[in-house]
Amino acid sequence: MINVIFKMSKDFNTYPNELVPISNDYEFWDGSQALAALSKTNIFIGENNSGKSRFLRHLFRNDFWALDNAKVEEFHAAMRTTVADRDLGDEKGSRIFNAIYRITQQAGPHTYRKTEQFFQNLKPYSSKITSHNKYYFPTARGVKDYKSVLDTKLRHFAESATSIQNKDSINHYISLLNLEHKGLESFDIYREITRHEYFPKGELNIVTGGDLYATIKSMLLGEEQERKLISDFQMFLREHFFSEYASVQLIPNESKKVLFVKIGSDERPIYDWGDGTQQLIIILFSLFIHKDETDNMFFIEEPEIYLHPGILRKFIEVINSDVFPHHQYFITTHSNVVLDTSADSNVNMSIFKFIKKKSAHTPAFVIEQCNNGDVSLLNVLGIRNSSVFLANCSIWVEGITDRLYLKHYLGLYFKQFECGLPCRENIDYTFIEYGGNNIVHFNFSLEDVDDKINAKYVNNRIFLIADNDNTREGSKKDIRKKHLRELLGDNFYELPVTEIENLLPQDVIMNVLIQQNPNCAELIKQKFEEPRKYQAQKLGSYLDKLFKGSAMRQYADESGTVRNKLAFCETALKHITDYDMLSVEAKTLVESIVGFIRANSQV
Repeated sequence: MINVIFKMSKDFNTYPNELVPISNDYEFWDGSQALAALSKTNIFIGENNSGKSRFLRHLFRNDFWALDNAKVEEFHAAMRTTVADRDLGDEKGSRIFNAIYRITQQAGPHTYRKTEQFFQNLKPYSSKITSHNKYYFPTARGVKDYKSVLDTKLRHFAESATSIQNKDSINHYISLLNLEHKGLESFDIYREITRHEYFPKGELNIVTGGDLYATIKSMLLGEEQERKLISDFQMFLREHFFSEYASVQLIPNESKKVLFVKIGSDERPIYDWGDGTQQLIIILFSLFIHKDETDNMFFIEEPEIYLHPGILRKFIEVINSDVFPHHQYFITTHSNVVLDTSADSNVNMSIFKFIKKKSAHTPAFVIEQCNNGDVSLLNVLGIRNSSVFLANCSIWVEGITDRLYLKHYLGLYFKQFECGLPCRENIDYTFIEYGGNNIVHFNFSLEDVDDKINAKYVNNRIFLIADNDNTREGSKKDIRKKHLRELLGDNFYELPVTEIENLLPQDVIMNVLIQQNPNCAELIKQKFEEPRKYQAQKLGSYLDKLFKGSAMRQYADESGTVRNKLAFCETALKHITDYDMLSVEAKTLVESIVGFIRANSQV
């Protein structure tokens, strides 16, 4: 299995020499020259026009040098006299090749000798990869009944061509005669289109399915080994993709010159089956008939087209199974299902993200290798959580009353400012209550941390709100907040007041107190005639101090916050009926949340 792909400026034993870009249009994000850390299945993802398909076709049509897994280790061992293991730092395994080359290029008195030694040691372990064992599957167009249509048009042309007037007519007529001689069943118009569009030079293995009839007919009329291969493939299809049916048969129809497919009792031309079924048969047939060969490479464009997500997952699992022990795949995709399959420990997969540079300078594209589970890949694909009925983003709050206040405030905002649909809770966003100090049990970085819950897997787009709590500089809570701010950036929001209740306007607090203490209404109104500064204090303690010695109920619990927060909240919300009633600080918070939701609900 190829692990490293590289190109050189000159042949082996010619010095000075150097590794050069595999394509001048591309560079690797870490400055490497070789495409390394390859697996059995290699996934190329990126936005439209990010260069992934162009790179796939470049690998398909061009020769390059390569090392397989074992040869990487042997080359590493050979270089140990030149490059000490300690110089490689944390690099190991399949990334070792690029690390060794970087060290040999570092300036020093023996740089030239190290580079020369690099290529001398590399030569015996390298293999040149040419086009003979490469197969390219273009974006599927489906196997249509174009042959009968083409046949009709050509015959009409022949009947109407009473005289030959120019060179174009002569060439057209000769093409017709060639088709008539070879038979339309051997003519593949999709292959010719693909060859003309992308590969005008060279005879390459382009697989479109247009020659399935001729190929399967030839094998069924051939030797016993070929007939058995067709029989085995039919059983393979039924076992893995059509197990609810008694059998699957591939039948070349001699009179119509087209392949018929029989699944269970339903028999029809292949082009009358669904596009997904056609695509499965086209790709898997080519993989299957080469399954006992070694070192074959298959370049597949967007296999998810036409395939149901469940079938696509099964397809990825099957091509990585023991049925195809020697195959290696390079696949472009826009499908999160393919990425999700990469999390399966049984799938040997590497993922490469393609990014188009904003400037017009060469190279125009950047290739970055990503880890399985990297949530940035979903962002590149434009995948929203609501695509799988999960909220697109999450608002993390300390407790239930924080959620109730903010839910009410958001409702007032959307009522006043949104002309169309408001942001929808549980679709565009959801709330998560993390329980105050329980935040220490969550990890908000991309890396997993032992004994902590990785919040990115709960929801990968997070806006976290924390109380100010009058946090002391240098305290554990202060250090924790600074760390969260580093990880989440602008998506970490520390309240400018002690707690969520301190965002309440003075008149709302007054009305809550009156409703809960009707016998003290006049006293409460008197106390709130002048502006009160309570934003930086525990509200429960503040109220108890303000009404000390009166018949008012006690509001502070042991920590000084409001006792029975839920009842206080429910009463307060009844007195907030318009967005303009909110405090300036509350409006700033709401508008920050809305901006976050909007940004994460766009494709």
